[in-house]
Amino acid sequence: KKAQEDISENGYYGVKQTSDRIVDFATALAGNDADKLEDMRQAFIKGYKQATKTWGKELPQISQDTYKAVMDKFDKLEGKTSDPSSDVTSAQA
Repeated sequence: KKAQEDISENGYYGVKQTSDRIVDFATALAGNDADKLEDMRQAFIKGYKQATKTWGKELPQISQDTYKAVMDKFDKLEGKTSDPSSDVTSAQA
């Protein structure tokens, strides 16, 4: 039951809270430097690709949803409205 709560929509490991933590960490490292923020985005994409490779197949849906949420948040921070690199399938390549 606790695990279900943790991964629920409002849970600590749910998409919203997890994506918030990832982007908050990235922005803390990048500060107000747009180039460093883009570096953080690329590092996140690289990490997702590595996780997918290690997993050996497509990651669970919660991971895919978190990926999309993180990419959407990066887009907002960088003033982008749509970015083809945010597609989960391209990150798994």
